[in-house]
Order: sequence, then structure tokens, then C-alpha cells
Amino acid sequence: MNLTKINQEQIVRENTSIREFHLPDLPDTLFILFKTEVNDLFFKKMYSIFGTQKEFSKFLGRYRQDVNKYHRQIDRDKGRYYPVYFSLKLFKKCIPLLDKSFINYLEQNISEIRARVGLSIYNPKLPIKESEEIYRITAHVIADGSAGKEKTPYYANTCKVLRDQFKQDLSILGKMKISETIPNTTEIVYFPKVVTDVLAHIFDVKFTYPNRIPKSIFNTKRKFKQVFLQALFDDEGTISTHLAVGIHNLNIMNEIKSLINSLGIETSKIMIHLIPNKTDKIYLQIPTSEYLLFQQEIGFAHPDKIQKLELAIRTRNRKQRTRNPDIIEHQILKILDEKPSPTIDLANGLLFTITGIKPHLHRMHKEGIIVRKGYKNKIIWDIT
Repeated sequence: MNLTKINQEQIVRENTSIREFHLPDLPDTLFILFKTEVNDLFFKKMYSIFGTQKEFSKFLGRYRQDVNKYHRQIDRDKGRYYPVYFSLKLFKKCIPLLDKSFINYLEQNISEIRARVGLSIYNPKLPIKESEEIYRITAHVIADGSAGKEKTPYYANTCKVLRDQFKQDLSILGKMKISETIPNTTEIVYFPKVVTDVLAHIFDVKFTYPNRIPKSIFNTKRKFKQVFLQALFDDEGTISTHLAVGIHNLNIMNEIKSLINSLGIETSKIMIHLIPNKTDKIYLQIPTSEYLLFQQEIGFAHPDKIQKLELAIRTRNRKQRTRNPDIIEHQILKILDEKPSPTIDLANGLLFTITGIKPHLHRMHKEGIIVRKGYKNKIIWDIT
């Protein structure tokens, strides 16, 4: 690693303390369900403080019948029973009357937490701590996700590795129901709305038409910056002729550039590609001289992009940059004689860029020496 290029102040920040978010730090719009025996203990304690259930009801500003339902945690409607959740906003009114140890005890004994609509997180893991998983979830939803009002949030990506990583990351918050569908051509992971409500609140960001990244990311541990940026590049980055990242918001791109630079990695100027009658495309590039440092500091989790970046680095470092076309095509045939291969594998084997090897493949295909199977970016080359 080229340590001379890395700001020493940033390295010191490896020891930055990790922030924790307790139950009182979560948004008022959530609803909680304490474990039955703990819920009973909580309400009896509040009755003791106020003398009666009636007085406690007045304090909460609720009818006594409602408070009785909160205590019993169940109600009946048209012959069906359903759970009754306690508003976190109401619980926060009680906090000044309780000692810290009891509040912590209550926090550790929540069976469910949910938004007004949507599914619950079961046995939530509180407090929520800054972590690689939390920042990666946040980055993925900013880049390739959505969390509209009163809609089930989702993360969309064609890469199974990234979707599986996303689902695994969600487990750091607790147990929850996650579903995966393919409504069009891109696989989508749906998850409970309470997740994005919590993250939007504690990081002060929006997940529908986002306009900034978490401010805390600039003052947190170096590793958290790295995984946050990796998730953004996994979703919105490209590595073909250039290593670049694109997004539709100029403010977010400015913040991404600053965050990359804070890791000692140089970037190009931010470029804006005007698209008539559509949202402008905003992107920035990583210079080829920075590829190795980018790989060490950020890199990819997306398997195809890992390969392409490695190929770009190896290609840049190769000594011989011009080779006889006949020799190149003989080497291609030698590889294909062992097994049919995609373009990326052929480029890797010959230390070529994707752009550099394509003319040879197209000429050999036109002459009927090799055949092309598959479609789009799933092309496999074979000997005729």
C-alpha cells in the first residue's frame, strides 16, 4: 500500500469511537412490543409512579381503555385477536421518570419493532451500532434502492453476490421477513420499512430522491468509509474503458469525491453529461495511476468488477504493449481449445483490456474461426 499518499490524520481516526443508537434515539413514528412479562412490569411500574392507571392515562393523553390495551398487548375486532403495539413516542414521554438501568433492561427485552405500515423486526438488536453492515445497507439503498412513503422498501441488483450480502447485512438489526422477486429483468430484495425509517432518521438522509450521504461518514472509522464507498461502486461504478462512478445528484457526487479523496485516492473533476428531456448523468473517474490504491482501499465485492479491475491493473503494468495479431489469435485459440471462455477470461489470460481484445475476437468470428454463444454480457466464445 502506498502509505505516503494517505493522510495520516485519517489513519489516526481508525480509533474513532463507534456511535450507538438506543431506543430513545429512534424515530417517534415507530411502534414497539415488549416481551409479555417485561411489558407487564413496565406498566405496573408506571401505575405505581402515578398511583392509578387512570392517572397514567392522563399523563399519556390517551383513553384509559387504550392504555389497558397497551398493557394487555391484545385487542379483538370482529372476532379476531391482533397485537397492540405501544407507540415509541408515548414511551419516550415515560423515559424521564425511569432510571437508566431499567430503560436499558426494557431495550433488551423488545420482541418486535415496526413502522406504522409494513412488517416488524423481531428481537431487534439494540443498541444499533455503527458498523460495516449498517453503512453498506445505507449506501446500497441510496444507490440502487428505494423507500417511498408507505411503500415497502427494496434493493435492486442483478448480482446475486451483492443481494446475498445485502440480506446478510440486514440480520445485524434482528430477524425479519425478506422476500426476493423479479418483477421485470432485475431481481429485487424487499425488506421491512422500519429498517429505512431507522437509518434515514439516525443518519439524516433520504432514500427516495436522495440528496446527500450520511454526514457522520466523514468522521467515522476508515473501514466504514471503505465499505460505504465499495457498496456505491458495486452499484453505480463501472470498470471498462475507465474506472468511474455515476449518480444523478451533484451534491452526492461532490460528497463521494471528498470521501474518496479522504482515503488518499485522487479523482478526476466531476463531469456532467447532459441528456435531453432526462436527468443529467453525473460521474467522476479514478485515474489509471490510482487503480492499485483504489483496489487496496476500496475495491469491489461484485465478482465481475473484481475481475475487470484486476485485469486493468495487470494490463497497465505489462511490459509489452504491442503484439503481433497472429500470435494473439493463436493464443486465443489455445485457450479456447481447452474450454469455451467468456471475453473477460480471454482478456485476463492474455493481459488485455476488454476493449483491446474485442477487435481480435470480432475478426476471428467474422472469418468463421470462432463462434459466439449466449447473449449480451453473457457471451461465451468457442472454436467452430
